[in-house]
Amino acid sequence: MDRELFSIHSQSSWSAAELLRTMQSVVEKDGPDNSPVGSPADLFLVWGDAPLLDTGLLEKMHSNHRRYFADYTFADGYPRGLAPEILKASALPQLIELAERHSVPAGRDFIFEVVQKDINAFDLETEVAPTDQRLLRVSLTADTRRNFYQLKAIIAAGGSTAESVQRVIDEQPELLRTLPAYVNVQITDGCPQACSYCAFPQMGGDVLNRRGEMSLEHWTEVVDKVENLCGDATIGVSLWGEPSLHTRFVDIVTVVLERPSLSLVIETSGVGWSLATLQELGRQFGKGASVEGVPVGNRLTWIVSLDAHERQMYNQLRGPQWEDVQASIELLSRLFPDLVYVQAVRMRENEEQLDQFYRYWKQQEHVTPIVQKYDSFCGALPERKVTDLSPIKRFPCWHLKRDLSILIDGSVPMCREDLQHKHPLGNIFEEDIETIWARGNGYYRRHLEADYPELCRSCDEYYTYNF
Repeated sequence: MDRELFSIHSQSSWSAAELLRTMQSVVEKDGPDNSPVGSPADLFLVWGDAPLLDTGLLEKMHSNHRRYFADYTFADGYPRGLAPEILKASALPQLIELAERHSVPAGRDFIFEVVQKDINAFDLETEVAPTDQRLLRVSLTADTRRNFYQLKAIIAAGGSTAESVQRVIDEQPELLRTLPAYVNVQITDGCPQACSYCAFPQMGGDVLNRRGEMSLEHWTEVVDKVENLCGDATIGVSLWGEPSLHTRFVDIVTVVLERPSLSLVIETSGVGWSLATLQELGRQFGKGASVEGVPVGNRLTWIVSLDAHERQMYNQLRGPQWEDVQASIELLSRLFPDLVYVQAVRMRENEEQLDQFYRYWKQQEHVTPIVQKYDSFCGALPERKVTDLSPIKRFPCWHLKRDLSILIDGSVPMCREDLQHKHPLGNIFEEDIETIWARGNGYYRRHLEADYPELCRSCDEYYTYNF
C-alpha cells in the first residue's frame, strides 16, 4: 500500500473533544475505502506507556465487538493497561458532540466518561475479567514512578499476559505497595476550634492556645524528600492543627506548587484566615495562575469542614464561628472556583441535616459538597457513626499502602490513627524517607496475612481512600 502507516498528532494538552475530533480526521483520511478489507472502521485506543497490552484479549474483544455490532467495547475487572478500548468510527460524531457539550477532560477514561453522558444512546460490549481486580486500582502503566515500580515488579514476577498478571497480583499482593501517593503533614499544633468529635484536643492538649509551627526550612526539607522519593504525590497540610495559623502559609503553598509534579490539599475549619492571606493566595495560586511558568491548574484543592446545615448544629459540633466559616467559603469559591469542597462528617448528631446540607451545597456555584464517615480513632473516641459501611470481607489497609503521616517534629507514626505513637516508623529529619517508608512493609504484610496489630483490629478506616 502506498500510504502512510502512521500519522502523529501532538499538542501540549488535549480535551476529550479534541482527541475525538483527531480520531475523526484520521478516519476521514484513512477510512473504509482505504482499508485492506474494505470494512467499516474501528478504532483501538491503547496507551503508549502500557507495555502489557494482551493481543489475545484484544482479538477476543474485537471479535465480540463486530459480532454484537457494538459502538464501544471495553474490559472490566482487569488492571489498567491489559486491554484496549474499541470504538466504532460511526459513533465519533455523537461522542464529539457530547464531549463538547459537557467539557469532558482528556483523562485516561475519557471515552467512557463521554459515553456515560448519554449511555443509552450507544451499544456497549463488556469483556469481564475472570477475577475482578478493580478494587486494587492497579495501573500497569509507566506514567508515574509509583506505577512504574509496580509494573516492573509484576513483569519480574512473571506477568506478561492478562492471565499471568492477574495470577501474580493474586499470589503476590505485596508487590502493589510501592510508593506513597498521599503525604499528610502537621504544620501547626494549634487550632481555633476544639471540635466535639475530633481526636486532636485529646492528643494535643490545649489546642486553642498552642501556636507551634513547622519552620519553612523543615517544611522545604519534607517536600524535597517527598518529591525525590515519589516523583508525584499529593501533600496535605492538615494532619493535625489548623493551617490558617501558620505565619508563613503563602510560602508553605509556594514550596509545593513550584514543583509541577506535586499537588496540595488544604483541609481547614475555615476559621483563623486573614482576608489579606486568602487574597494573596488567590492572586498567586487562583484561577489561571502559574508558579515559575508552570500552571497551577487543579493542583491546589480546598476542603472546608462545616458539618452542619444550620448555626445551632454547627455551634454544638464545632463552636460559635458560623459567620467566619461561611465568609471563608464564599471568598474561596470566588478565588478558587470548582476547587473548593464543603465537608460534613456523618454522625448521629447531624444525620437528619445531611440531606439538606448536601442539596444546598450541590446547588451552589463552584463548590462541591462531600460527606465523610465518622472516625472513632480505633475506639479512642465515642462511637457516633450512623451505620457500618465496612466490607463483609476485610482487605489490607489503603492507608498503610498509599499514605504517609508526618508530625510537626518530623516523627512518622504508622498511620494517622496511631495517636499514642506506639508504632513509629522513624523521623524524617533524622533518616532517609526511603528507610521510613520501607518500615511500613512489615505492617502491610501482616495485613495481607490477616494478622492485624492491636490498633488495626479496632479500626474501620482501612477501606477509606485518599489518593
